[in-house]
Amino acid sequence: MSGAKFTSNEVRVLCFAFFSVVIGLMAVDFFNPSLPTIQKDLEVGQGTMKNLIVFYMLVLGLAQFFYGSLSDAKGRKIALTSGLGVAAVGLFLGYLAQNIVVLDISRVLTALGTASCTVISRALIVDTLQEPGKLRKAFSYFSMASQLSPSLAPLIGSFIGIHFGWHVQFLLFAVAVIAGLVMIAALMPETHPAPAGGQAKTGKVEAYTSVLKNVNFTSYSIASALIFSFTIAFYATAPFAFDALGVSPLGNSLFYILYSVSIICGSFFNSWISWTPKDTYLRGLVAYLVIFVVSAFADLDSSLWKIGLFSVALGFTCGVVAPLTLTLSMTMVEKSRGAASAVQGAIKMFFTGLLLLVFDSVLITGFTTIVLIFLGFAAVLLALHVFTTAANRKEKVSA
Repeated sequence: MSGAKFTSNEVRVLCFAFFSVVIGLMAVDFFNPSLPTIQKDLEVGQGTMKNLIVFYMLVLGLAQFFYGSLSDAKGRKIALTSGLGVAAVGLFLGYLAQNIVVLDISRVLTALGTASCTVISRALIVDTLQEPGKLRKAFSYFSMASQLSPSLAPLIGSFIGIHFGWHVQFLLFAVAVIAGLVMIAALMPETHPAPAGGQAKTGKVEAYTSVLKNVNFTSYSIASALIFSFTIAFYATAPFAFDALGVSPLGNSLFYILYSVSIICGSFFNSWISWTPKDTYLRGLVAYLVIFVVSAFADLDSSLWKIGLFSVALGFTCGVVAPLTLTLSMTMVEKSRGAASAVQGAIKMFFTGLLLLVFDSVLITGFTTIVLIFLGFAAVLLALHVFTTAANRKEKVSA
């Protein structure tokens, strides 16, 4: 692993991949600590505010298919810049929102736009890197780069929200997205030029169905949704748990930083260890179960120190395991990588949205409820791994 060295061109492409994923994630992280404030300002219930996250993730997942096809047919750059333009419109609408309906429309448009960031950031990596060692290391760095958003965006966003109001948060982030759009249009290299004859409609369908038939691809993509739901649910539900415990949005943001730094450390650990991806992944699943079982009996709500330790343990494990699902699902993909990235992203984001519906069904008054739901997700992860292993063994025997 440590011997995988990137060329200067690969580094340049990776920088744009990392930048794209950070911008996409910031469209959520920048506003999460302000959710309780927005809820009170718009005079809606907790469930209505949590639905914003659910709708966002569902739309984000479905929109992956459009950008996957567009990027395979027209190139990565036009797909990414088009998406950022739509996101900027959605964010500006959020600045104008005076009721929950307009805010819902704003978030839908933003999700439609930032879906391009999710697809293209991964497509840039698989376009450029073919060596398994480089791919694993790149996705580990990808995971580390993604934590720049949750470590900085909530802190900056909550500061702006406290001093200038949440509407200004939307306006300033819209300006940042437009600046990013201009930079990408001017400087990002095209890693997948538009094919001369275009791609037939049937070819697009076959590109999607071919990767879905791969048991490893589909299974690890679903696993990536379960693992991603740990982080998204932590960021989306922690504000309500901290609000119930009397912790301010700024204090909430400090825990976000602790969590994201732990993910970075886990991702760095994953990029250098000598265990195989599958062995590392299995160890990570066991770690999840241990963390959630211990935390379920630890009464986290009785101490911020306990919540901090839980955040560190969960973040580190997610940092180790999350990149592996991308590596294990995308390693065998050789053709239509934009489509494959779209399918992987669609499964990840759409199923994450569905999983977040579980949190919509309960009132969040602390971390104990969150931990119990996470424990259920970890059990499903382990069952999915057992199924995948059995399917692979059966395939080998039949071959």
